[in-house]
Amino acid sequence: MFDNRQWPEGYEFPACVACNRETRHDEQVVAMLSRAYPDAGTPESKKEIQERFRAVAHNYPEILIEMQATIRQKRTAAKRYNIVKSEGMTYKDMPLLNISGPLVSKAVNNFGRKLFLALYYKHANEILPKKSGIALRYFSNLKIENGVLPQELANLVSNFPELKRCNTNLHDQFFYRYALSDSGNLSVFIAFFRQSFVILGFINKNSVEFQLPEDSTILTPFIHQ
Repeated sequence: MFDNRQWPEGYEFPACVACNRETRHDEQVVAMLSRAYPDAGTPESKKEIQERFRAVAHNYPEILIEMQATIRQKRTAAKRYNIVKSEGMTYKDMPLLNISGPLVSKAVNNFGRKLFLALYYKHANEILPKKSGIALRYFSNLKIENGVLPQELANLVSNFPELKRCNTNLHDQFFYRYALSDSGNLSVFIAFFRQSFVILGFINKNSVEFQLPEDSTILTPFIHQ
């Protein structure tokens, strides 16, 4: 996920073997997606991008097939998000990826569940109970640039942790904001992966009390015997 595997200090979390393995392929998918934009600027970063794509191609090749947007999908996206083609460019040539398919959605949601379980544990100082619900939505860079991400979240998620490794700020690769209710029953996290995409997570300690848009995916904590 991070350049040269230099993740933020203080972000190692305890997990059983089963939970740790639950997302191993999904993590490779998200690491690949997080590097899709902006373009790599150094030979080292280009090499890491190639390694991420090779890992997904080896372990999850159907994901790459699903991400190949059709001409119709590209044409629809161009009209919806006001993307202007360069002179001589066809819709087929437009560098757009499809990340709304079921396989990508499953990978991002499963990864997001693990991410928000970890961040909840860090900031609430407790393990999220089994009866809790985690409502997930994710947004591509195109959707973010066109204002699809709810703007009212800016005032809600006021906590903004500083992520560093050896005094190097890592916010250009990953950062997040969060808020916890006074009762501790509700919390919200919003995680930014470079300039590529965002995962939004609402947590309720009682999963049956959610009142969220129909396109939200509600998951429970991992449960293993």
